[in-house]
Amino acid sequence: MQPSLKIGFQVSTRAVHSVTGYCAAEMAIEEASAAGALPRPVELMPVLDERDEAAARRSAARFAARPDALAVLGPLNSALAVATQDIYHEAGLAQLSSEASSPLLVEKGYRNFFRLVANDHFQGRALGRVAASYLGAERIAILHDNSAWGRPIAEIMGEESRRLGGAPVLMYGFSEREHRLDLDALVAATLEAEPDLVYFAVYWNKAHIIAHRLRDRGLKAVFLGSDALKPYAFLEVPCLDAEPPYHTLAGVDMRIKPSARAFLEAFARKYPVMLAAPQYAAEAYDCASLLLEALRRAPEASREAVLDQMQKMEHYAGAIGPITFDGRGDLVDPEIGLYRCLDGQRVYLGAVRDLVPA
Repeated sequence: MQPSLKIGFQVSTRAVHSVTGYCAAEMAIEEASAAGALPRPVELMPVLDERDEAAARRSAARFAARPDALAVLGPLNSALAVATQDIYHEAGLAQLSSEASSPLLVEKGYRNFFRLVANDHFQGRALGRVAASYLGAERIAILHDNSAWGRPIAEIMGEESRRLGGAPVLMYGFSEREHRLDLDALVAATLEAEPDLVYFAVYWNKAHIIAHRLRDRGLKAVFLGSDALKPYAFLEVPCLDAEPPYHTLAGVDMRIKPSARAFLEAFARKYPVMLAAPQYAAEAYDCASLLLEALRRAPEASREAVLDQMQKMEHYAGAIGPITFDGRGDLVDPEIGLYRCLDGQRVYLGAVRDLVPA
């Protein structure tokens, strides 16, 4: 039997089966292997980044140096994707991410990078339209964590809302103080701005603390977030919300997407506990499936041949629907969904392009 080729998946924890995307990618490889659809055995291999840029670069370099390394999936975090992207590019490894959405990832012209989540230029503009046009906000406070994801999407959202007449009255980026959970200055500045809407480009852990503190201080503004808040109840502060919060999702909702039905049923059987937060499972499954299809089409089982086939792939029918990449590796015509959080449940309101056309 031929030795297996390795597809890396950059993750932040050794408990890989607690990572939805890893499980989905593993399922894609297992299905293709069982069907005899691959020219060589393939294994999924974690590339541990420990949520630290220096550690991420070391792990990425070790994986890229392996002679059996074929391609890489992830990471799921934009900052860590930016930190390691050059290593995978220099190694000639095809890289597909299901969640890293920062515009910075396509601005270097690397032709080995592809993603199945919307570029935050799309999501940021959609958020601006939701705030100013759909929700009619006139005074918008924008909070961001100064990360490679948070700052760009906050700036794009602010520009779009300003264009539509929703004036940003505060743009507050984290310093080391906020990262240490000293949030007094942020809370005070937000209250002083007297917003009617607060947009959070902040990851879930700190965002929920901020949301509770603002509600405790009597702020009635509408809260709007994006999918970085997905592990928990999307900014909801039960009994203190004058109006329940909203959030966007830069991926498909596999609960309602017809093309994802078969994947959802199989994923639910194999990983039932993952259904609590299944966002981007279908995207991760399709990322792995695309790499396997590129391997199947390649004249030889090498990273160079797989990358060449990825670059040539014009259309692919995935769980998320038809997949086409533009010349920068971004998904063409990505869907941004709008949700409202009610009693801890995400209620789908529709695609932003239908609710508030550009």
